[in-house]
Amino acid sequence: MPIDIGPAADIHHHWLPAELIAHVEDYLPEGYSVRDREGVRDVIDPKGLRVQSLFIEEFADVRRRLELMDEAGIRTAHISPGCFPNWITMKAARLINDASADMVRNHGDRLKPMVNVPAFGEPGVLEEMERGAKLGLTGVAATCHFRGKYPDEEEWLPFFQKAAELDLPVFLHAAGAPVHYQDLVKYNLATPMGRSLDLCLAPVKLIYSGIFERIPNLRMVVGHLGGFVFLNLKRWFGPVSREGHGGCSMETAQRAMDRMLFDTAPAGWYGPLEIEYAVSILGANRIALGSDYPHGGLNTAADHLRNCSFSDDQARLVASGNARRLYKQE
Repeated sequence: MPIDIGPAADIHHHWLPAELIAHVEDYLPEGYSVRDREGVRDVIDPKGLRVQSLFIEEFADVRRRLELMDEAGIRTAHISPGCFPNWITMKAARLINDASADMVRNHGDRLKPMVNVPAFGEPGVLEEMERGAKLGLTGVAATCHFRGKYPDEEEWLPFFQKAAELDLPVFLHAAGAPVHYQDLVKYNLATPMGRSLDLCLAPVKLIYSGIFERIPNLRMVVGHLGGFVFLNLKRWFGPVSREGHGGCSMETAQRAMDRMLFDTAPAGWYGPLEIEYAVSILGANRIALGSDYPHGGLNTAADHLRNCSFSDDQARLVASGNARRLYKQE
Protein backbone atom coordinates (compact mmCIF):
# COMPACT_ATOMS: atom_id res chain seq x y z
CA MET A 1 0.00 0.00 0.00
CA PRO A 2 1.48 3.42 -0.94
CA ILE A 3 2.94 5.49 1.90
CA ASP A 4 1.29 8.77 2.86
CA ILE A 5 4.06 11.31 2.30
CA GLY A 6 1.89 14.33 3.10
CA PRO A 7 2.38 17.68 1.32
CA ALA A 8 5.80 17.29 -0.29
CA ALA A 9 8.64 19.69 -1.11
CA ASP A 10 10.46 19.35 -4.43
CA ILE A 11 14.04 20.43 -3.77
CA HIS A 12 15.25 20.06 -7.40
CA HIS A 13 12.93 21.95 -9.76
CA HIS A 14 13.92 24.12 -12.72
CA TRP A 15 12.66 27.41 -14.15
CA LEU A 16 14.01 30.28 -16.22
CA PRO A 17 12.16 33.47 -17.20
CA ALA A 18 10.63 33.58 -20.68
CA GLU A 19 12.65 36.68 -21.58
CA LEU A 20 15.95 34.90 -21.01
CA ILE A 21 14.87 31.81 -22.94
CA ALA A 22 13.68 33.91 -25.89
CA HIS A 23 16.95 35.87 -26.03
CA VAL A 24 19.36 33.45 -24.37
CA GLU A 25 22.05 34.08 -26.98
CA ASP A 26 22.30 37.65 -25.61
CA TYR A 27 23.06 36.33 -22.12
CA LEU A 28 25.79 33.79 -22.89
CA PRO A 29 29.54 34.38 -22.52
CA GLU A 30 31.82 34.55 -25.54
CA GLY A 31 32.15 31.23 -27.36
CA TYR A 32 28.73 29.86 -26.37
CA SER A 33 25.93 29.63 -28.90
CA VAL A 34 22.33 28.46 -29.33
CA ARG A 35 20.90 25.75 -31.56
CA ASP A 36 17.14 25.76 -32.05
CA ARG A 37 14.93 22.78 -32.67
CA GLU A 38 11.19 22.36 -32.30
CA GLY A 39 10.16 23.55 -28.85
CA VAL A 40 13.73 23.54 -27.51
CA ARG A 41 16.67 25.94 -27.38
CA ASP A 42 19.97 24.12 -26.86
CA VAL A 43 22.94 25.89 -25.29
CA ILE A 44 26.17 24.86 -27.05
CA ASP A 45 29.57 25.26 -25.38
CA PRO A 46 32.68 26.57 -27.18
CA LYS A 47 33.71 23.00 -28.13
CA GLY A 48 30.35 22.28 -29.75
CA LEU A 49 28.82 20.16 -26.97
CA ARG A 50 25.16 20.61 -26.06
CA VAL A 51 25.29 21.52 -22.38
CA GLN A 52 21.68 22.48 -21.63
CA SER A 53 18.30 22.07 -23.32
CA LEU A 54 15.73 24.75 -22.54
CA PHE A 55 12.17 23.56 -23.18
CA ILE A 56 10.59 26.80 -24.36
CA GLU A 57 7.12 26.31 -22.90
CA GLU A 58 7.77 24.11 -19.85
CA PHE A 59 10.76 26.01 -18.45
CA ALA A 60 8.94 29.34 -18.21
CA ASP A 61 5.31 28.28 -17.58
CA VAL A 62 4.46 28.95 -13.93
CA ARG A 63 0.73 28.19 -14.13
CA ARG A 64 1.20 24.71 -15.59
CA ARG A 65 3.85 23.67 -13.03
CA LEU A 66 1.55 24.70 -10.19
CA GLU A 67 -1.20 22.52 -11.67
CA LEU A 68 1.20 19.57 -11.93
CA MET A 69 2.45 20.14 -8.40
CA ASP A 70 -1.14 19.99 -7.15
CA GLU A 71 -1.72 16.73 -9.02
CA ALA A 72 1.44 15.21 -7.49
CA GLY A 73 0.78 16.37 -3.93
CA ILE A 74 3.79 18.69 -3.97
CA ARG A 75 3.20 21.83 -1.95
CA THR A 76 6.46 23.72 -2.52
CA ALA A 77 9.27 23.71 -5.06
CA HIS A 78 12.78 25.15 -4.65
CA ILE A 79 13.56 26.75 -7.99
CA SER A 80 16.92 26.73 -9.81
CA PRO A 81 18.00 27.14 -13.46
CA GLY A 82 19.64 23.72 -13.96
CA CYS A 83 23.06 23.84 -15.57
CA PHE A 84 22.89 27.56 -16.36
CA PRO A 85 25.10 28.67 -13.43
CA ASN A 86 27.97 26.84 -15.17
CA TRP A 87 28.37 29.79 -17.58
CA ILE A 88 26.17 32.47 -16.02
CA THR A 89 27.18 36.12 -16.37
CA MET A 90 26.18 39.01 -14.12
CA LYS A 91 23.90 40.30 -16.89
CA ALA A 92 21.97 37.02 -16.90
CA ALA A 93 22.08 36.78 -13.09
CA ARG A 94 20.38 40.15 -12.59
CA LEU A 95 17.64 39.30 -15.07
CA ILE A 96 16.94 35.92 -13.41
CA ASN A 97 17.02 37.41 -9.90
CA ASP A 98 14.62 40.23 -10.80
CA ALA A 99 12.21 37.74 -12.40
CA SER A 100 12.61 35.49 -9.37
CA ALA A 101 11.59 38.36 -7.10
CA ASP A 102 8.39 38.69 -9.13
CA MET A 103 7.80 34.97 -8.60
CA VAL A 104 8.22 35.40 -4.84
CA ARG A 105 5.70 38.24 -4.80
CA ASN A 106 3.13 36.25 -6.78
CA HIS A 107 3.72 32.65 -5.68
CA GLY A 108 6.14 32.77 -2.75
CA ASP A 109 4.11 30.34 -0.68
CA ARG A 110 4.61 27.64 -3.35
CA LEU A 111 7.62 28.53 -5.49
CA LYS A 112 10.90 29.40 -3.80
CA PRO A 113 13.54 30.61 -6.27
CA MET A 114 17.25 30.92 -5.49
CA VAL A 115 19.83 33.64 -5.94
CA ASN A 116 21.80 33.28 -9.18
CA VAL A 117 25.32 34.68 -9.61
CA PRO A 118 28.64 33.68 -11.15
CA ALA A 119 30.62 31.93 -8.43
CA PHE A 120 33.55 34.33 -9.01
CA GLY A 121 35.32 36.30 -11.72
CA GLU A 122 33.07 39.34 -12.17
CA PRO A 123 32.67 42.46 -10.04
CA GLY A 124 29.55 42.69 -7.90
CA VAL A 125 29.01 38.97 -7.21
CA LEU A 126 28.78 39.26 -3.43
CA GLU A 127 26.67 42.42 -3.63
CA GLU A 128 24.24 40.65 -5.98
CA MET A 129 23.99 37.77 -3.51
CA GLU A 130 23.03 40.28 -0.82
CA ARG A 131 20.49 41.93 -3.12
CA GLY A 132 18.95 38.56 -3.98
CA ALA A 133 18.59 37.66 -0.31
CA LYS A 134 16.84 41.00 0.34
CA LEU A 135 14.46 40.17 -2.54
CA GLY A 136 13.34 37.10 -0.63
CA LEU A 137 15.27 34.45 -2.59
CA THR A 138 16.04 31.38 -0.48
CA GLY A 139 19.19 29.53 -1.47
CA VAL A 140 21.87 30.14 -4.07
CA ALA A 141 22.42 28.10 -7.24
CA ALA A 142 25.78 26.73 -8.37
CA THR A 143 27.19 23.94 -10.51
CA CYS A 144 29.95 21.38 -9.93
CA HIS A 145 32.53 23.67 -11.48
CA PHE A 146 32.82 27.21 -12.84
CA ARG A 147 35.41 28.63 -15.22
CA GLY A 148 37.24 25.32 -15.07
CA LYS A 149 37.54 25.34 -11.27
CA TYR A 150 35.93 22.76 -8.99
CA PRO A 151 34.40 24.17 -5.78
CA ASP A 152 37.24 23.12 -3.47
CA GLU A 153 39.47 25.76 -5.13
CA GLU A 154 40.16 29.01 -3.27
CA GLU A 155 38.40 31.12 -5.93
CA TRP A 156 35.09 29.75 -4.61
CA LEU A 157 35.72 30.61 -0.96
CA PRO A 158 34.14 34.12 -0.90
CA PHE A 159 31.01 32.71 -2.59
CA PHE A 160 30.61 30.02 0.08
CA GLN A 161 31.39 32.44 2.90
CA LYS A 162 28.77 34.89 1.66
CA ALA A 163 26.18 32.11 1.22
CA ALA A 164 26.71 31.08 4.84
CA GLU A 165 26.66 34.68 6.06
CA LEU A 166 23.32 35.23 4.29
CA ASP A 167 21.96 31.89 5.54
CA LEU A 168 21.45 30.68 1.95
CA PRO A 169 21.89 26.94 1.32
CA VAL A 170 23.94 26.24 -1.81
CA PHE A 171 22.23 24.07 -4.41
CA LEU A 172 24.97 22.21 -6.29
CA HIS A 173 23.68 21.08 -9.68
CA ALA A 174 25.51 19.26 -12.45
CA ALA A 175 27.56 21.37 -14.82
CA GLY A 176 27.00 20.90 -18.53
CA ALA A 177 29.84 18.36 -18.56
CA PRO A 178 33.06 17.77 -16.58
CA VAL A 179 35.93 20.21 -17.02
CA HIS A 180 37.84 17.58 -19.04
CA TYR A 181 35.27 15.58 -21.00
CA GLN A 182 37.08 14.66 -24.22
CA ASP A 183 37.24 10.94 -23.38
CA LEU A 184 33.45 10.92 -22.95
CA VAL A 185 32.59 12.42 -26.34
CA LYS A 186 33.11 9.33 -28.51
CA TYR A 187 29.99 7.53 -27.30
CA ASN A 188 28.03 10.67 -26.38
CA LEU A 189 28.67 10.07 -22.66
CA ALA A 190 29.63 13.62 -21.67
CA THR A 191 26.15 14.32 -20.34
CA PRO A 192 24.82 11.01 -18.94
CA MET A 193 28.09 9.74 -17.45
CA GLY A 194 29.97 13.01 -17.14
CA ARG A 195 27.38 14.69 -14.96
CA SER A 196 27.21 11.71 -12.62
CA LEU A 197 30.99 11.76 -12.30
CA ASP A 198 30.98 15.48 -11.51
CA LEU A 199 28.14 15.21 -9.00
CA CYS A 200 30.22 12.64 -7.15
CA LEU A 201 33.58 14.39 -7.52
CA ALA A 202 32.53 17.88 -6.41
CA PRO A 203 31.04 17.01 -2.98
CA VAL A 204 33.81 14.52 -2.20
CA LYS A 205 36.44 17.17 -3.01
CA LEU A 206 34.56 19.66 -0.83
CA ILE A 207 34.49 17.25 2.11
CA TYR A 208 38.23 16.54 1.73
CA SER A 209 38.93 20.29 1.50
CA GLY A 210 37.56 20.92 4.98
CA ILE A 211 35.22 23.65 3.75
CA PHE A 212 32.46 22.56 6.12
CA GLU A 213 34.85 22.95 9.05
CA ARG A 214 36.15 26.29 7.80
CA ILE A 215 32.60 27.62 7.29
CA PRO A 216 30.49 26.18 10.11
CA ASN A 217 27.17 27.61 8.82
CA LEU A 218 27.53 26.33 5.24
CA ARG A 219 24.62 24.12 4.09
CA MET A 220 24.32 22.38 0.74
CA VAL A 221 22.01 20.37 -1.52
CA VAL A 222 23.69 18.05 -4.02
CA GLY A 223 21.62 17.07 -7.04
CA HIS A 224 20.91 13.60 -8.39
CA LEU A 225 21.85 11.71 -5.21
CA GLY A 226 25.38 12.98 -5.64
CA GLY A 227 25.90 10.84 -8.74
CA PHE A 228 27.08 7.68 -6.99
CA VAL A 229 28.36 9.07 -3.69
CA PHE A 230 26.19 6.66 -1.73
CA LEU A 231 27.74 3.63 -3.44
CA ASN A 232 31.36 4.19 -2.42
CA LEU A 233 31.57 5.94 0.94
CA LYS A 234 33.82 3.29 2.48
CA ARG A 235 36.22 3.48 -0.45
CA TRP A 236 36.64 7.25 -0.25
CA PHE A 237 36.48 7.98 3.46
CA GLY A 238 38.61 6.23 6.05
CA PRO A 239 42.21 5.85 7.20
CA VAL A 240 45.03 5.97 4.67
CA SER A 241 45.28 2.54 3.07
CA ARG A 242 48.49 0.57 2.45
CA GLU A 243 48.33 1.86 -1.13
CA GLY A 244 48.16 5.46 0.12
CA HIS A 245 44.47 6.03 -0.65
CA GLY A 246 42.11 8.01 1.54
CA GLY A 247 42.98 10.14 4.50
CA CYS A 248 39.64 11.80 5.22
CA SER A 249 37.96 9.92 8.04
CA MET A 250 34.42 8.61 7.84
CA GLU A 251 33.66 10.60 10.97
CA THR A 252 34.74 13.83 9.25
CA ALA A 253 32.71 12.97 6.17
CA GLN A 254 29.63 12.17 8.25
CA ARG A 255 29.86 15.50 10.06
CA ALA A 256 30.05 17.33 6.72
CA MET A 257 27.12 15.36 5.33
CA ASP A 258 25.03 16.34 8.33
CA ARG A 259 24.83 19.73 6.59
CA MET A 260 24.10 18.27 3.15
CA LEU A 261 21.07 16.85 1.40
CA PHE A 262 21.20 14.57 -1.64
CA ASP A 263 18.08 14.78 -3.78
CA THR A 264 16.28 11.97 -5.60
CA ALA A 265 16.12 13.64 -9.03
CA PRO A 266 15.54 12.72 -11.73
CA ALA A 267 12.62 10.38 -11.46
CA GLY A 268 13.65 8.75 -14.74
CA TRP A 269 16.90 7.43 -13.19
CA TYR A 270 16.25 6.88 -9.53
CA GLY A 271 13.28 4.77 -8.45
CA PRO A 272 12.30 3.19 -5.13
CA LEU A 273 15.19 0.69 -5.13
CA GLU A 274 17.90 3.33 -5.56
CA ILE A 275 16.24 5.71 -3.10
CA GLU A 276 15.88 2.98 -0.47
CA TYR A 277 19.53 2.01 -0.87
CA ALA A 278 20.70 5.63 -0.63
CA VAL A 279 18.67 6.03 2.56
CA SER A 280 20.17 2.83 3.98
CA ILE A 281 23.71 4.17 3.39
CA LEU A 282 23.38 7.93 3.93
CA GLY A 283 20.42 7.98 6.31
CA ALA A 284 16.89 9.27 5.86
CA ASN A 285 17.99 12.63 7.29
CA ARG A 286 20.26 13.27 4.26
CA ILE A 287 17.91 12.48 1.36
CA ALA A 288 15.25 14.81 -0.08
CA LEU A 289 12.67 14.58 -2.83
CA GLY A 290 13.73 16.02 -6.18
CA SER A 291 11.96 15.79 -9.54
CA ASP A 292 14.25 17.63 -12.01
CA TYR A 293 11.08 19.14 -13.53
CA PRO A 294 10.60 19.66 -16.46
CA HIS A 295 13.18 16.95 -17.24
CA GLY A 296 11.54 14.64 -14.71
CA GLY A 297 7.91 14.03 -13.89
CA LEU A 298 6.43 15.44 -10.68
CA ASN A 299 3.93 12.60 -10.24
CA THR A 300 6.62 10.01 -10.90
CA ALA A 301 9.02 11.55 -8.38
CA ALA A 302 6.37 11.65 -5.64
CA ASP A 303 5.10 8.15 -6.46
CA HIS A 304 8.61 6.73 -6.09
CA LEU A 305 8.59 7.81 -2.46
CA ARG A 306 5.08 6.50 -1.92
CA ASN A 307 6.26 3.10 -3.16
CA CYS A 308 9.39 2.88 -1.01
CA SER A 309 9.48 0.43 1.88
CA PHE A 310 10.07 3.19 4.42
CA SER A 311 8.46 3.91 7.71
CA ASP A 312 6.02 6.83 7.56
CA ASP A 313 8.51 8.94 9.54
CA GLN A 314 11.32 8.24 7.07
CA ALA A 315 9.08 8.97 4.10
CA ARG A 316 8.00 12.31 5.48
CA LEU A 317 11.58 13.29 6.23
CA VAL A 318 12.55 12.62 2.62
CA ALA A 319 9.35 14.12 1.21
CA SER A 320 9.47 17.43 3.05
CA GLY A 321 10.96 17.38 6.55
CA ASN A 322 14.60 17.55 5.48
CA ALA A 323 13.92 20.37 3.02
CA ARG A 324 12.10 22.40 5.67
CA ARG A 325 14.98 21.86 8.09
CA LEU A 326 17.74 22.80 5.65
CA TYR A 327 15.90 25.89 4.42
CA LYS A 328 14.80 26.74 7.98
CA GLN A 329 11.13 26.70 7.09
CA GLU A 330 9.94 24.62 10.05
